[in-house]
Amino acid sequence: MRRAITLAILTIVSPFSFAADIQPGLWELALEMRVAASPDFSPAPYTMNQCLTAQDAQDPSRILGSAANPGASDCTFTDKAFAGSAFRFKMQCAGSFGIQASGEITYSATSMEGSIVSTANMNGQATELQSRITARRLGDC
Repeated sequence: MRRAITLAILTIVSPFSFAADIQPGLWELALEMRVAASPDFSPAPYTMNQCLTAQDAQDPSRILGSAANPGASDCTFTDKAFAGSAFRFKMQCAGSFGIQASGEITYSATSMEGSIVSTANMNGQATELQSRITARRLGDC
């Protein structure tokens, strides 16, 4: 279940790729997650590598859209706003976790970082998740 939540959160942050300044290539994405109601719950950071094509870097649905994630489906981004090198958004996903999130990602051509606050349906209870994401370009794919 933790993997499904992690992939859902990574799907949430995929809009960072709208940035024309982001360089295509092999990126390492790292996610640290905390559950607000359980401060002792401290899972290890989740890290994954993702190859971004030039087309991916302009379309958020292409970044993690192919990841099999039953916990987050039919994600819709709303209230998208860019200001300089910052991207702010709200998002809702259907599926078993019913995720609602808001976040802010700052980016450069070769790095990103940000935070996301999500509410997910976990075993019938609304659970707040606080996440921090960092990413860096490793090189060409």
